[in-house]
Amino acid sequence: MRHVVITGTNRGLGQAFVDQLAAEPGVRLLALARSFPAEHLEHPQITTRTCDLADPASLPDAAELAKFFVGATEAVLLHNAAVIEPIGEVGALDPDALIRSVAVNLTAPMLLTNAAVAARPHGVPLRILFVSSGAAHHVISGWSAYSATKRGGEEFFAHVTAEGRDDLVSAVSVNPGVIDTGMQAEIRSAEFAERQRFVDRHQRGELRPAAVVAAEILAAHLPPTHSR
Repeated sequence: MRHVVITGTNRGLGQAFVDQLAAEPGVRLLALARSFPAEHLEHPQITTRTCDLADPASLPDAAELAKFFVGATEAVLLHNAAVIEPIGEVGALDPDALIRSVAVNLTAPMLLTNAAVAARPHGVPLRILFVSSGAAHHVISGWSAYSATKRGGEEFFAHVTAEGRDDLVSAVSVNPGVIDTGMQAEIRSAEFAERQRFVDRHQRGELRPAAVVAAEILAAHLPPTHSR
C-alpha cells in the first residue's frame, strides 16, 4: 500500500497527480488544498483535507500524518503547491504577498516534511518529491520571491536526503518545465521585464499539458508498485 500526501490538488499539476495516482490500485491519497474538485470529494481512495498552506496552524501535524500512514508499505510526500506572486522589483513588493510566498513555497514544505519524517512508521520508506523550477537557478527580473523560495526548498531537501535515516528517507527536487496551468496565465498578466518571452511561448504552443508532465514525473519517481 502506497500512501501519498499531495499539496495543491485543486487544479493544474496537483490535480493531474491526484487523478493519475487515484487510478492505481493500492494507493491512498491525502489531498491538501483550500478547495477540491467534486470528483476528488467522492473518490474512495482520496481523503480531502482543507488547509491553507500560508497558515502553519492549519497544516496536518505528525500525529495526523501518522494516522494516515497506518497500513502503508511506502509513504510519499509530494510538495506541488506554489504561488508565483509577488512579481515585481524588490522595494516595491507587497509585504503580505511576500509573506505568503515564503509561507506557501518554503515554510509549508519544511513543516510538512518535518511532520512526515516524524510520523513515518518504523521500517517504512518515505519518499519526498519537491516540485521546483528552473527559476531556482536563474535570475528572472521580478521573480525574486519565487526564485528564492524554490532555491531554498532545493537546499532543504538536499539536507533531508543527506541525513539518510538508514536510506529509508529520500527527497528529490523536480523541475517540471513550462506547463499550461493557471500560474502561467498569472505570469502572462503580470508586468516584468521578461513577460513577452512567456507570452510568446504560449502563442507558439510550447506550454506542456499538466497531465503529460504529471505522468512523466510519476513514471520517473513514483512508478506503479507492480512495475518495480
